[in-house]
Amino acid sequence: MILIDRNDNADEVVRNVRQQNIGAHNNIANLVENIMAQNGLNIGLHRPNFVSPLSELVLQSELPRGYKIPKFTKFAGYTSESNVEHIARYLTEAGDLANDENLRLKFFPNTLTKNNFTWFTTLAPHSIQHWSELERLFHEQFYMGQSKISLKELASFRRSSTESIDDHLNRFRLLKARCHYMNYIIIL
Repeated sequence: MILIDRNDNADEVVRNVRQQNIGAHNNIANLVENIMAQNGLNIGLHRPNFVSPLSELVLQSELPRGYKIPKFTKFAGYTSESNVEHIARYLTEAGDLANDENLRLKFFPNTLTKNNFTWFTTLAPHSIQHWSELERLFHEQFYMGQSKISLKELASFRRSSTESIDDHLNRFRLLKARCHYMNYIIIL
């Protein structure tokens, strides 16, 4: 209910109230749209936006004055380098940067390439707060403990009923990478 003074123009008051309501609606719509975009959703274009799996605190961390980002060795998963060696090499190459957990997290994606970087981009938005989380996920994804693949294993590759399609494809990519590593050829 709106009370209008006798001296006020009723049409003008109604017009102002409608403008305020539209402005409030637009502010709420913008707020919802911004929240959705921060979580990787863009309903306007019907495609997801990339949202880093690193926390906002990590992303906002800055290098100390005068410090330059080192050139990091890339990890593509097709070399004989293990994931454990890659972490050790990264921490060595990072030098003093590795002493700050947020900076250690922030620059680790710079070491990933090809499917390994794709894996990183698929992690849940803002889900990684600590180095131990990222390192655990990295090892879970890229550990290559088994060096040989049997023909039986290749022939029996199937999706289990409880496995998501994404998990199945990631498992297939790892198997394919192991085959590539051993110079097998997979024809799809």
